[in-house]
Amino acid sequence: MTALITAVILIVTVVSTGLAAGKLVRRAAPALMHTPRLAVATLVGVLAVWLAGFAAFGPMLAWALAARTGFLPGNTGEVCQRCLAAANPLPADMAINAAIPAVILIALPVVLLIVMVLGGLRYKYQGHQQRAELESALRLGAYRTRLAGHSVTVIPHDDPTAFALSNRRWGIVVSTALLRLLNTEELGAVVAHEAAHVRQRHHLIIGLVQGVLAPLRWVPLVAAIRAAVPHYLEMAADNAARDENGTAVMASALLKIGEKGGPTVAQHAGGAVVLHAAGTDRIRHLVAPPDASRGIGPMAAMIFTTIIVSVSSMLVVLPYGQALLDGCLTL
Repeated sequence: MTALITAVILIVTVVSTGLAAGKLVRRAAPALMHTPRLAVATLVGVLAVWLAGFAAFGPMLAWALAARTGFLPGNTGEVCQRCLAAANPLPADMAINAAIPAVILIALPVVLLIVMVLGGLRYKYQGHQQRAELESALRLGAYRTRLAGHSVTVIPHDDPTAFALSNRRWGIVVSTALLRLLNTEELGAVVAHEAAHVRQRHHLIIGLVQGVLAPLRWVPLVAAIRAAVPHYLEMAADNAARDENGTAVMASALLKIGEKGGPTVAQHAGGAVVLHAAGTDRIRHLVAPPDASRGIGPMAAMIFTTIIVSVSSMLVVLPYGQALLDGCLTL
């Protein structure tokens, strides 16, 4: 009976969290933005746990709905049935023969993994195409120099822009218009911001969140986290630049870029492969961050539901692991 209650809790929590927790992510922003790097780690952790709970649906449904292994020939089918029975924590009379082969239900987590990997590969391919287009544009008159202690690529462009590429060949990129717009201190702050992106491997995090999770973007929780993570990464880079150059200098640089910046070469050609230095919300966060207490309640609720999903999904996954260790696959 405990296993049955756990199964119900898992279904209700995973479904309700996937549909409604997007609002919690947005309402927790006042608390999360005070520690943006921790916020990114927390949101990625919430997603990982939710995906584990989502993947646990297949084995759990196999226990509850299927009594046949189906499709698998000979001894393989018998082994699958024995493994399924050895791992099943539900009462023996709870199984309902829904004529669904167990192998299909057990394969659901594998299908989910394959879909996510394909999403990541598609994002990587698109990023490669965008990067090639952008680097082709960068070769037109670009030159390398050192600014504020960092190696920087300078491009001739009328829009004041700065961005970072994961490719170390280009790394931090600034436009000639930006060099004319900012004073030495402000330019140092912008370069420190972009250097933080490269040093903290923000491109890798963006690729994981935007690429691997793209097939699940229809889930409100996934959509909210995919939208929030880039903002927190920008705030993390802002904090690093502020620590080096001071709040006033960093805010002044962002304000000038926001006022003068228009469509940039990076935004046209680079798409998601670049990380930009601009945004009025970030200026507000630097100068007058919101009261963190307003976001503590939603953040606590988000963490509480994550713990429930984590514990209940482990109660599904662990029996399978134990069955494997006990040798249920031995022919």
